[in-house]
Amino acid sequence: MNPLYVGIDVSSKSNVVYLMLPDGSKLSNFSVANSQDGSTQMVKRILTAITSHSLDTVTIGLEATSVYGDNLVYFLREDASLAPFNRKIHVLNPKQVKKFKEAYNDLPKNDYVDSFIIADCLRFGRINKEVYLGDYRPSRTPVKCVDIHSGYRSRYFCRNHGGDW
Repeated sequence: MNPLYVGIDVSSKSNVVYLMLPDGSKLSNFSVANSQDGSTQMVKRILTAITSHSLDTVTIGLEATSVYGDNLVYFLREDASLAPFNRKIHVLNPKQVKKFKEAYNDLPKNDYVDSFIIADCLRFGRINKEVYLGDYRPSRTPVKCVDIHSGYRSRYFCRNHGGDW
């Protein structure tokens, strides 16, 4: 087994991606929009990495981030171009990732570092079982969570909004 590890730090507007080779070395690090077009670009770059380095497996991980990663997980699950590479998708508990990061002294807190930590967590096998993908279905209507009183995001109050998902 010769895997590519893909760590994704998900946010409402963008996904920061870290591609890691089996020996732990960095292949690339980039950001794409958190949209269908951004996800398509990400998959193309993953496929390029797999084929150019003769890898046979792809292990993808992202932190559970309220609703921001749900459509991405569904997209990665349904994308047929990743299927031949024994694709595994893991949605990690943020507490688990934070604890793993504590093993690295003095790392700054930013999205690029977080995507590295997620990929390295996958490489070390410090993950729970693969996500049950049957739980991830596309939203027919995009949802944006906001605190109705102050305008800040919150997981408790949701309203429909337009978007490119």
